[in-house]
Formats: sequence, structure tokens, C-alpha cells
Amino acid sequence: MAQLKPRKFILRPYRRIPTWFTFYYLSGNVVGKGIVTNLSCAGMRVSGDHALSPGTELAVRLTLEEDQPPIEITRATVRWVNEYDCGLQIESINPLAARRIAAVLNQQVRTVRHHS
Repeated sequence: MAQLKPRKFILRPYRRIPTWFTFYYLSGNVVGKGIVTNLSCAGMRVSGDHALSPGTELAVRLTLEEDQPPIEITRATVRWVNEYDCGLQIESINPLAARRIAAVLNQQVRTVRHHS
């Protein structure tokens, strides 16, 4: 029987913010759509319409605001999977897109604090 490798606990460098954004993803011949249920500057938790495997690399198009063009994430890697939910680590994104994500997250944090 194969032994499981112990997992190392790693503290996330960014706080994840609960969200409900639409995203599309592409990997090889798989094209899918889903919802981003939480987001940080370094990654996201998503629920998609395909079961993916850890290590899969995806190109992602993320819609943060209806009146703005979608954000293109050149490469994100699937880090964990639970049926159709998975965690994506952002590997490659242009600086302007990264700043847009940070701005939306900052706005969400301010909104939550204002309503608390």
C-alpha cells in the first residue's frame, strides 16, 4: 500500500475575501465556467462545471465588475480538489490585472467594515 506524504501546513500570505464572481477556464481541450467563491491576490477557491485534478494548469478569465472587461489570468494551477470545488494558485498575471484584483478586494473589505 502506498504511503501518503505528510502535508506541510503553509500560512497564506493574503487574506481571502468571500466573493461571487463568474469565471471561465481553459485547459487543453477542457473549457468550463464557474463561480469564484473566495479570492485573494494569490489565489481563489472556485466551483466549476468540470472535475479537475491537482497540478492542472488553467488559463482563467475572471469577471469582477459588469461594466469592466474581464481579467485575464495567463496561468493558474489547481492546488486541491473536492469534487467540483478546487483551489487555484495564480502563477502568471499581468501587473495591471493584479492591481485590479487588489482594488476590488480592498473595496470589498471597506464595504464589509462599513456595514459591520
